[in-house]
Amino acid sequence: MDIDSSDQSDVQFAGKIKTQTFKQHQQELLIKAKVMPASKLAETAKRNAEQLRAFEAAAEDEQRHKRTATPAPSDKLNNLPLTREPFEE
Repeated sequence: MDIDSSDQSDVQFAGKIKTQTFKQHQQELLIKAKVMPASKLAETAKRNAEQLRAFEAAAEDEQRHKRTATPAPSDKLNNLPLTREPFEE
């Protein structure tokens, strides 16, 4: 099926597609002078501090687990008693 320019005679210009990177978006916000209120900054700082404490606690728990955890024996599957028992009701 060939596409001719005559087939697209009813196509109309719809507008520009707006795409931008995150950095461009941040620069646009700075240019528009959208400033975050101090109360929002305090909430954001508090939330970030809580996330940092939770992350550090999780990292410490993981290190403690790695020190105390014992690895499973490598021949564990080979030594399992693979037997079947009859099902009785």
